[in-house]
Amino acid sequence: MTTALEFNPLLADFQQEPHGYYRRMRDEAPVYFIESIGAWGLFRHEDCSYTLKHPQLFSARDFMANAFGEFDPVPETACMIAMDPPEHTRLRRLANRAFTPAVIRGMKDDIEAVISGLLDEAQDLGREFDFTNDFAAKVPASVTATILGIEPEVGAGEFKRWTMDLVQAPSRSVLSEEQLASMHRSKVEIREFFAEQIAYRRRHPGKDLISALVRAEEDHQTLTELEILSLLSIMVVGGAETPSHLIGTTLWELFDNPDAMAVVKENPDRISDALEETLRHQSPVHFIFQTAAKDVEMRGITIPEGSTVFSFISSANRDERVFENPDVFDINRNSRNDHLAFARGPHYCIGDNLGRLMCSTAVRLALARMPDLHPVEPQIEWMPSFWIRGPKALKVAY
Repeated sequence: MTTALEFNPLLADFQQEPHGYYRRMRDEAPVYFIESIGAWGLFRHEDCSYTLKHPQLFSARDFMANAFGEFDPVPETACMIAMDPPEHTRLRRLANRAFTPAVIRGMKDDIEAVISGLLDEAQDLGREFDFTNDFAAKVPASVTATILGIEPEVGAGEFKRWTMDLVQAPSRSVLSEEQLASMHRSKVEIREFFAEQIAYRRRHPGKDLISALVRAEEDHQTLTELEILSLLSIMVVGGAETPSHLIGTTLWELFDNPDAMAVVKENPDRISDALEETLRHQSPVHFIFQTAAKDVEMRGITIPEGSTVFSFISSANRDERVFENPDVFDINRNSRNDHLAFARGPHYCIGDNLGRLMCSTAVRLALARMPDLHPVEPQIEWMPSFWIRGPKALKVAY
């Protein structure tokens, strides 16, 4: 492993095993300028949590520019995820209507039906298949499509292809021309698709989320068509990508911890505890983009106004100052209120309850259907990404 002063998240070694690097950064350089990406990195729980709760100092305004750059599907308007209060509050209040606990509970049967169908398809492949790519990767996209009033097959197809392309955007400076061309096509296609869906819902309104957003616009609640397009695009990219990694990683954590696997098999309700510990132990998102709104001093170091700041929530979630034995996967740990996997403050993940429901349902149904499910290989390769954390593949047999 390199020294702390050589911290570089673009290295393949970091992307496979980041937590040793994080530990040294928390201890030796908790506030650190990362040359390779031109951004300040924060690594301790206290500091990351502080930035998320103080948007007046650490703004989300440049999130889309930093994360997606020229691959933002709707660059003409500010995306909700890249707004600060009070402007952010208006869009958040409208979007919240689709994610209340009652609404999420009402989705339970539809979610189970979609996931059961995807398990049928995976099992049709034979007694051995790739849990990540043949099943987990399709779950969030299919569920997201369903709540938007679109066929789940579109979610497992086009939605997944678009998100797999656009989630690479933070690494765009090192991608091939072929990859960049594919990302550009996905950017154009996702916008054209939702523009057509919005037009259709105006003529044929339903009970789906797109129709609800269109009604909000037509009721003069200041939600414009561009804002609807932006909301839908970020919902697909956010809602149809990272949860798939959480599903695969949770299963791997259980494979890697047989005692925990035995507990959840005996009591499937404990799968929610395994999921929560996975969110902490192997966070599906490494960091959150922010911008210093003014000069900010942290731990004796001044972060200049306008600087890009990466709050490494994946590091914060293993901070020894907050979590006892943080490198141990422990489903008896009550970490739901402490981990930062869903962020904090005004940008706390709007889909956290939906994500928890779909991911825990996916793992629960998979283990119920295939009680002898086990990994084919003793180790896995993680995705080559410095932003997203999840198995590149997970070959299983049953």
